[in-house]
Amino acid sequence: MTSLLTVPKAVAGASLKLARVPFDVARGALGGSDPRAEAAKRERERAEELRVEAEREAAQAEKRRREREARAKKAEAAKKEKAKKDAARAKRAAAKAEKAAQLEKLEAKEESIEAKEEAVATEREAERLAKAAETAKEKRKDGNGS
Repeated sequence: MTSLLTVPKAVAGASLKLARVPFDVARGALGGSDPRAEAAKRERERAEELRVEAEREAAQAEKRRREREARAKKAEAAKKEKAKKDAARAKRAAAKAEKAAQLEKLEAKEESIEAKEEAVATEREAERLAKAAETAKEKRKDGNGS
């Protein structure tokens, strides 16, 4: 069952539509346009402008993201290259230190050998001198005793 209050509203709404029809027809015949259609057209144009602006901003954001990624990749490559150079430098320094240690060891060995040779030569000289002294002593004994 419909309310008695809704009937007058429906009748009033329909009568307003009927009253506007001749004006809308006359405006259309004279070249006028519907203000609602113009408002809708303006809204569509605004929506299109906003969509284009949003697409442009999204493209710029994507470009900035790619640029950031490229910079990060370049920085990472530079960091790896620096680490590689540092490792090579450290390896060369370690090899140089090892060679220096080997050289010192060989020099110490050489000095030890030279010292041993000198000791042997001194010992031989001492033996030769002792033998010569013994021979001289024997000659003196033989010379004095004959």
